[in-house]
Amino acid sequence: MSTLTAPETAPVRTSNGFWWLLWALYTTQFIGASFLSTGLVGILRDGGTDLGTLGLLQLLALVWPLKFLWAPLLDRWSPGRSRGHFRSWLLVLQPLMVVSLLAMAVVGDPQDGLGAVVALAAAFVVFSATQDIAADALSVRGLTSEQHDLGAGIQVGASYIGTVIGGGLALLVYEAWGWRVAVVVLALCTALAMVPVLRHSETERVVPDPEVGRLSAMFGVLSVPGARVWGLVAVPLVALGSAAVWSLVTPALVDAGWSLGFIGTVTSVVAAVPALGAALLGGRLCRRYGRGVTLLIGAAIQLLGGLCFVPVVWSALAVPHGAQVGLGVVGACGVLAGYTVMNTGIYAVNLDISRPGHAGADFTLLSSISMLGGTIGASAGLVLASITGYGVSLVLGLALVVLGVLLCRSHPLLARH
Repeated sequence: MSTLTAPETAPVRTSNGFWWLLWALYTTQFIGASFLSTGLVGILRDGGTDLGTLGLLQLLALVWPLKFLWAPLLDRWSPGRSRGHFRSWLLVLQPLMVVSLLAMAVVGDPQDGLGAVVALAAAFVVFSATQDIAADALSVRGLTSEQHDLGAGIQVGASYIGTVIGGGLALLVYEAWGWRVAVVVLALCTALAMVPVLRHSETERVVPDPEVGRLSAMFGVLSVPGARVWGLVAVPLVALGSAAVWSLVTPALVDAGWSLGFIGTVTSVVAAVPALGAALLGGRLCRRYGRGVTLLIGAAIQLLGGLCFVPVVWSALAVPHGAQVGLGVVGACGVLAGYTVMNTGIYAVNLDISRPGHAGADFTLLSSISMLGGTIGASAGLVLASITGYGVSLVLGLALVVLGVLLCRSHPLLARH
């Protein structure tokens, strides 16, 4: 086992292979994650699984916001020093992700073997969340500050490729060839990431440091000037408001009379395509106009998307069905694309303030706090909608996003961008 501190020198040149490595790692994380949150839920519901069981299955997602608890351990220890500190973690975790998916294929019917499927899903979530820590650490340590904008775009954009594969393609394969083929296809897609992992060479000077990986240093990134307000207030507000708005999309469209199949296509596939483009655009906007302007542009896109939902959630407007469908599709795309643009700017700043010697723990903590805000926002948005109706919840969610962006914009961390 090895102990890690900051690299001897900052990276000078990033190879094309490293960029492909980032694309592969972040895509495969969300192939499985999207399958568990969308594809598997649809398959189990189609087979008659009750909503209560499906709701409990969603609790597995809480592993991701909690992964900061063991992130310092990955900074401190490594399974194999000679193969690269974080690369050696990937050499263990990526195959475990593949094996857990292949093991699901052994279960002939997910309904009859529901207990085994849930156990394997839980294992996959733990493996993928831990793989994310190693991937984030490689991003922090392998990219120069000038490359953080592009790196953030790849991090966010790759997640939507994974979402399309895990949430959309998996259901199409399932309908055509069944459960086992669908799971094997996802496993093979996940296994492809091993190619850039095996080709990657992680070189660094490793020096013992008693502070790296200690629980006492877990929240050390918040001592970076400006990081406390950024990580604990501004960014969580953006995540909370965006998640509240997005949580309304599916139930609002159901209540508007849309079919479940069409809703799934719109939210998991159609909306993911402009979101991928928005992630790549966000990286370019950050480099050209700065992170503050990028956040404003993202908020404006999300605001327009949210306004498109007004005729959908407010039946008093009596908009023709065709126009309502069009506005609903545009609204879903706008809400998700706007959040993606904002997230690109946010991730770029997170890369800036993460300390190289604590790369896994720092970036993971910042993203975990944001995820927790999103989890609370999604729940609060639905609860508020049940009390006051969709309209009030929609407006409040958008207002929180604007407030969070304004706090980000006024913050010293964005003053130099």
